[in-house]
Amino acid sequence: MAEFDIQQLVLVSDATNDAENLEHLGPTMKEVYRNNKMKPFLDQLGSFIRRKEMEIEKMCNSNYQEFVHSVDRLLKVRQGTVDLKDKIHTLNTDLQRAGTELTAKKRELIESKKILENIGTATETLRTCIHFLDLANRVNVQVENRKYYSALRIVDEIQVVHLRSVIQFEFARHMQDCIPILQHAIKDAVTTEMKEWLFSIRSNQKAMGKLAMDRMTARQDRWRERSRKGLKLRTSHNVNSAVEAAVNEENEGEHIRQLDILDSDEVKLDIKPLYQCLHIYDELGQRTEFKQSYAEDRRAQAKLALSSITSSFNLNIDNFGSLLQDILGFFIVEHIILYSTSNFRTQSQLDELCELVTNLLLRLLSEGLANCQDPDMFLKFKLLLMLYIQTMESYNYPVSKLNDLLLTLFRTYADQLENKFSVNFHKLVDEDDYTPMLVENQDEYNVLQMSFRFKEDRKASRQGFPRNLAFSKVVPYCCEDIIQFVKQFYLFVEGFNQEQNEMDDLVKDSLDTLLIQHVHSVWLKKLESRNLTQIVQIFINLEYFQGACGDFEQLLGERRPTSDDAKISLQATSLFRETRKSAEKRISELVNSKIDDILELAEYDWLPTSIQELHSTHLQVSFLSVVMTTTLQSLPEAISTFGIFTDSNVKHINQNFVAVFDKDIRYLEDFVASLDNPNVVGTFLPLRQLINLLLSENTEEYMDQSIRNRSYSQVKPDDVTRMLEK
Repeated sequence: MAEFDIQQLVLVSDATNDAENLEHLGPTMKEVYRNNKMKPFLDQLGSFIRRKEMEIEKMCNSNYQEFVHSVDRLLKVRQGTVDLKDKIHTLNTDLQRAGTELTAKKRELIESKKILENIGTATETLRTCIHFLDLANRVNVQVENRKYYSALRIVDEIQVVHLRSVIQFEFARHMQDCIPILQHAIKDAVTTEMKEWLFSIRSNQKAMGKLAMDRMTARQDRWRERSRKGLKLRTSHNVNSAVEAAVNEENEGEHIRQLDILDSDEVKLDIKPLYQCLHIYDELGQRTEFKQSYAEDRRAQAKLALSSITSSFNLNIDNFGSLLQDILGFFIVEHIILYSTSNFRTQSQLDELCELVTNLLLRLLSEGLANCQDPDMFLKFKLLLMLYIQTMESYNYPVSKLNDLLLTLFRTYADQLENKFSVNFHKLVDEDDYTPMLVENQDEYNVLQMSFRFKEDRKASRQGFPRNLAFSKVVPYCCEDIIQFVKQFYLFVEGFNQEQNEMDDLVKDSLDTLLIQHVHSVWLKKLESRNLTQIVQIFINLEYFQGACGDFEQLLGERRPTSDDAKISLQATSLFRETRKSAEKRISELVNSKIDDILELAEYDWLPTSIQELHSTHLQVSFLSVVMTTTLQSLPEAISTFGIFTDSNVKHINQNFVAVFDKDIRYLEDFVASLDNPNVVGTFLPLRQLINLLLSENTEEYMDQSIRNRSYSQVKPDDVTRMLEK
């Protein structure tokens, strides 16, 4: 077995290389040691060696020459090997020396590479640090250049991207602590710019307000023009109404849209600072803070603007117009911001701000107009305020309080107009001479007809110029003032909402108050006079003025803004009618009193025994000249029929008295005829017919209808009965 193993080892050593031999030798030697057969193994190995030596010797003996030859060759090879060994040794020495130098160089190279790598790393680190510091510096540069969002993005980039790579450095840790400070600095800078913008837009606000009011004025003019061109729309459907929107859509093919002020060349408004500020606060997650801050700033601005004006405001229409333009521009800006941003401003905030400004404006106007006595000034303020209201309304701002203020101004304006008219009317009454108005020529006549529509009978109208009209000059002048009164009223109410006809009623009531408490009361007081000439002229004036009241009612209907077609009736019309009756009665009283006085002086004998040849001298010429020429002219029938015969104090008369009185009446008739005045020719016709009837031989002929119609048409049956009884 051991021998087999030795043989196997030899075979293996011949067939395999050293590595494989060791692989097979290892188990064999392990087996020898494990079985404690080292000595037999060595003995067998020695026998194997000797045997092999013998084989080698035998082989050598048989191949000696070849062996010698091989030895020689080996000796030569040996010598060559020695030389080669020397050379190899020399080469090795040289190689070792070169290797040592190379190793030193290599080591130097490695060190150089390490240094180079360190330098590269340091350079890159420095480059990173420099870029980091440059970014930090660019934050300030961007802020200085007002590029706040870019600055904020750089800060975010520093924090998220670059800070991590240099956090090991002290300056980077310091920079990390400064990130909130940089963000706050950016926020402060953009806020400061926004506040500067808020301050700077004051001038633009005024320009926007003026432009908006100008456009609203043009819009009102277009609306009036449409109404005049046959749209059959009353001005109650004013600007901003649904009717105007429908008409615009129908006639122009477009809806009413809000005024786009920013599209105009007149206004240069850049809202970028606000948008930029809002964006920065959004990026910082602080929108709520900015919303509150902005709201407080705008509220303070509105109060400051009005309070500064209030402290130095005087009743100047230019100042007021400028103020309204400023306020309007303020709210236009707010309106634009509301609709150009999301979740920033709300309509309720704007309404609240509008309420604040409106309250301050109301106080301003109430204080500024408290002592104003000029209705023209009220009208100017109203026109501006109405324009402001309509423009604000087109931007959906609440204007109910301002409309209430307009109503208050209107009532004050009405009082002012009434006072102004009262002063003018009293002046006209005081300056009136209570004589028929003299018209010099056709031009004066035409001008008069334009302001006061009156009618003349055909005969009077054919008279040339100059000529007297029936009324005195106070009538047309007063009517002209009233027409202006009505026109100024409706000029003031133009643009008011007319849904409840409140303005129409107020105008009518004011006109009634003016006619009753001023015109009527003054003339009623004048009727207490005993100046017959004056009272007769007042009576005639009242007649024309009663007719003019119908014209005033028509004027109210024409000027009425509402679509109500109901007839307008002034209480003053019936009152003037009643006052005419009072004037008529008063004239009758005075005329009868005058005649009675004369007749009493005449001491008539109601039952004379004979007929006097001559007329009575008791109707003096002076009385006839005054009464007949000035008093009896244009008197109504009830006044021009004297009641001497029907006087209840006269119980009985006889035929002789009738004949005597007939002579007096003939004298009066002759005197009237000599006046050559057609207006008084028929003054005594009723009395003449009554005397003729009494002097008739057959008084029963009055009962004949045809005779009565022909000869006694002006005689009343009651008068005939009473006279026949006497």
